[in-house]
Amino acid sequence: MGKVKFAAMVLIGVYSGWRPQELAVLKLDGVDLEGRTFKGGMKTAAGIGRTVPIHKDVFPLVESYYREAEGMGSEFLFNDPDGQQGTHLTYDKYRGRFNKVMSRLGMEYHHPHETRHTWYTAAKRSHMDDVLRNRMMGHQNESYDVKKLYDHQTMEDMKAAMDRVSFL
Repeated sequence: MGKVKFAAMVLIGVYSGWRPQELAVLKLDGVDLEGRTFKGGMKTAAGIGRTVPIHKDVFPLVESYYREAEGMGSEFLFNDPDGQQGTHLTYDKYRGRFNKVMSRLGMEYHHPHETRHTWYTAAKRSHMDDVLRNRMMGHQNESYDVKKLYDHQTMEDMKAAMDRVSFL
């Protein structure tokens, strides 16, 4: 999966908006390749069990990790076959792999949560609707105006909005 091991995992984090600890423990049964979605989450009522579209630009990376995990017999999307204490990742293992990627790329001053910040900023700059952005991130909406109460956007709306997020 490229020359810098686990770089694709970091890129998936940048393109998804998941909290690092959520990304680290995504299970295969929460990845719908046909529907192009992830399901998972933690921390808040809005964050637990949420479904997030897989951005079209990282879908091949997700699919590759999925096939690798299937081949290993793992229930988790991200694994380290060379891990000394089990193959699936915990947040601590994820953070260690993230730091190694940053070091290899000469970017030592970044931390895992910045992938989420990057996605949020790109989504906002791409004019993603606030309601959709909050929903994908697992945030509670800050206020309950009429739009938030009556705006019933579909997964197809979410996928289209996700695919418009640009990092250029």
